[in-house]
Amino acid sequence: MFENRSEAHGRVLEAIDDIKACCEVSNYYMEWSDIAASSIQAFLEDLTAEQVDDTCGAFREYITETAKENENLANGVKDALTICLNEMLDYIGDVPDGDEDSGDEEDYSDYDRETAYLVKVMKAELNRLEEMNV
Repeated sequence: MFENRSEAHGRVLEAIDDIKACCEVSNYYMEWSDIAASSIQAFLEDLTAEQVDDTCGAFREYITETAKENENLANGVKDALTICLNEMLDYIGDVPDGDEDSGDEEDYSDYDRETAYLVKVMKAELNRLEEMNV
């Protein structure tokens, strides 16, 4: 499992170690997934949109592989990632959906473009997680 030791996979494994250190993952996942969300968030903060996308992809890979052996852990990580992404989106708040082709470039700073792209990535990831069967 996780033979590819990319930065994204490394972040996932570190987050999983952190989750296992602070949560009793043998308990029903609904009892610990909210705490695990904080562990995941620590590894997603301050990443670029591309890094978030890669890391969430690595989390999905981990969830799929783990579900074969430990469905409770896989569901807990999936739930925690979902909670984490929703909380991060709530923190960011409303971001215009504009893009560079909208004609509003003078009102759309580089920060807004980066943030809008990050929001788009996180929303797409939430959709992928919703569609996952564990």
